Amino acid sequence: MTIDHHVAARLKGRSPAWRLGAATTAAIGIVLTAWSLSTDFVEASNNGFFGDAATYYMLGHSLADDLDFEYQREDLVRVWQEYPGGPEGVFLKRGKGSHLFFAKSFIYPLLASPFIWLFGTNGFMVFHALLMTLSFACAYAFLVARSHPVAALIFALAFVFVSVAPVYMVQIAPDFFNFAIVLFAFFFWCYKEVAGPAPGGSARSWRTRWLLAPRSDVVAAALLGVAMFSKPTQIMLIAPLLVSAVLRRQWWRGLKIGGVFAAVAVGLFVINTAVTGEWNYQGGDRKTFYGAGGVNFRGGFPLQSDQSTFETVGLGREGGGLLTDVLLTHDALLEVFPHNLGYFMFGRHTGFAIYFFPGVVAVLLFLAATRDRAMWQWLTFAAGVGSAIVLLLYMPFTYSGGGGPVGNRYFLGSYGVFLFLVPPLQTAIAGLVAMAISAVFVSPILSNPFFASTHPYEHSKTGLYRWLPTELTMVNDLPVNTGPSSRIRQPLGGTPPVFAYFIDDNIYNREGDAFWVRGESSADILLRAPIAPEADAAGFPPGASLHIDKLTAILESGPKPNRVVISTGGDRRIIDMAPSSQQTIELAMPHGMPYRYDPRYPTNYVYSITISSSTGFVPMFENGAPDSRFLGVMVRLIPTYGDGR
Repeated sequence: MTIDHHVAARLKGRSPAWRLGAATTAAIGIVLTAWSLSTDFVEASNNGFFGDAATYYMLGHSLADDLDFEYQREDLVRVWQEYPGGPEGVFLKRGKGSHLFFAKSFIYPLLASPFIWLFGTNGFMVFHALLMTLSFACAYAFLVARSHPVAALIFALAFVFVSVAPVYMVQIAPDFFNFAIVLFAFFFWCYKEVAGPAPGGSARSWRTRWLLAPRSDVVAAALLGVAMFSKPTQIMLIAPLLVSAVLRRQWWRGLKIGGVFAAVAVGLFVINTAVTGEWNYQGGDRKTFYGAGGVNFRGGFPLQSDQSTFETVGLGREGGGLLTDVLLTHDALLEVFPHNLGYFMFGRHTGFAIYFFPGVVAVLLFLAATRDRAMWQWLTFAAGVGSAIVLLLYMPFTYSGGGGPVGNRYFLGSYGVFLFLVPPLQTAIAGLVAMAISAVFVSPILSNPFFASTHPYEHSKTGLYRWLPTELTMVNDLPVNTGPSSRIRQPLGGTPPVFAYFIDDNIYNREGDAFWVRGESSADILLRAPIAPEADAAGFPPGASLHIDKLTAILESGPKPNRVVISTGGDRRIIDMAPSSQQTIELAMPHGMPYRYDPRYPTNYVYSITISSSTGFVPMFENGAPDSRFLGVMVRLIPTYGDGR
């Protein structure tokens, strides 16, 4: 068997590092493309939408099949051809001429539309497979430019695949797209810094002309303009490119970068204005629609019937405003923000060190490599940290993206910049450590990303996650809120009743104002203090924000002796209980975490308590009752309120 001598000559000129990267990238691309084409995406998604998927699904198909941005009856009919439940959670807005448009950024479904046209709904996954393959290629190419090929390969695999990012690859949403676009942008900007300037001479390849020349900055700026339009909170990521040019006194280069970034971002907003009549795709007259009704809204979708119109169905939404009444308060700046810094890093549901651990390793390697830290890397580091701080300040009560996502979907777009902090690697140790520790946390969700997407609360109930703090600042946007309604906002004791959120499966469903803790288990509960009602017998002014000053716990044991431990953050008690006995204790409570998502409503205060039972029993085997639960201790919680004055 012979090979064309021209091909052989080209292969001979390729380095082993290049061949390793090319072969691995090709293998990844083949596997991911085959997966994206062979998977029954609708069935894997439990035949329904979650998050914002309905909006992007409909907009993507509208662009691919109808070549327009408008919501019409044909778009609604198309949904039922695949999804029997309809477009649950679709966002629409009234645009110019009273036409209806999809109230989300169009850039992600627009770029996905050619693949949707070719492959149907699986085209979203084909598009994501391409983005993932290119993300790995960029990661490897950057790292191998000054690292051992094996070390570069292992770290690139860990960074891209052993994090929460692949979970978002299976979702019809722009979060994975944002991650890939930002990573591409920083690759175009940073690669020349590690691979050296473009060589002279006339025989320049495409690689040397674009990747190693200043012109690659234009590509980076354009991609960041796209990323900013897709998610405006990513605007800070252009700063390293601009500041680097200024520090080097490359004025014309800085002007080009800023000009291209502004032209792309502004141009996309201009297109949105021209199409819909509104520059802000989430502003104006905007509503969310569900098949079933709820409090203050009627179920159904516009154009579903003659009686279903934009005015008669749906839930009104306000978007696009800067909520200064919330963001610039004492609570938000001096209490919520410091706690959010800890939650952002180590939170049970959103922690950067938990869901993006390879990024933590990249930061540690950068800080440890004192001889290899360049100014452009310091600027990249500042942009990544700055993006996190801006996100926490701008969205203190929903910085992970709202709707109970897996990890922090809003920061996924900025995760890619941390790759470019990695110094030269001579061994695979750093990549293996990043892979091993990250796998401890993300393996449960990566093993079945579809299930993790539709059940984002399951993985955090067990294992090491139980040792991590629960994000009190996002009580109504934690993943548990996407689960059964019997687990959230459950009224317990008190006048008015305190509301409980059962974070794990170690508490059985509420029975009146009491509940059973599972035997030989420890249960985590969030309590949200209510607002004083209009007619309050306790003397609090109507609408006052109530604090829980102390908590009375009434405990009932089963037929076995038990040791119960209760911790509130302000008090901890160990109670030894005789069989079939009852005890009442009072516990001091901490100040509570202020929670005020909407300026139209008063502040709530949120508390975390843990209750554990050392023994348990099964009623079916103790007294013949038809109850097969493994019960530990029955608990009634009665708060004593104060108004914080």
